[in-house]
Amino acid sequence: MSNEPLDTSIKGAFSEIYKDLDKLVFIANNANVFNQNEISRIEKSIKQNVKAIEYILISQKTSRRE
Repeated sequence: MSNEPLDTSIKGAFSEIYKDLDKLVFIANNANVFNQNEISRIEKSIKQNVKAIEYILISQKTSRRE
């Protein structure tokens, strides 16, 4: 049984997290570009992607037990 779609989903989520972290670093290094709404959006996006990865991994672990 292949987990390719699952692996692709996890890789995509991590890719989005890394992009969001890069944006946060840019904002932190360029105080004149500081934008609270963008930081809030990035925070929500990172949390959503981490929760998605957690859900996928837990679901995968649970399905292997059955």
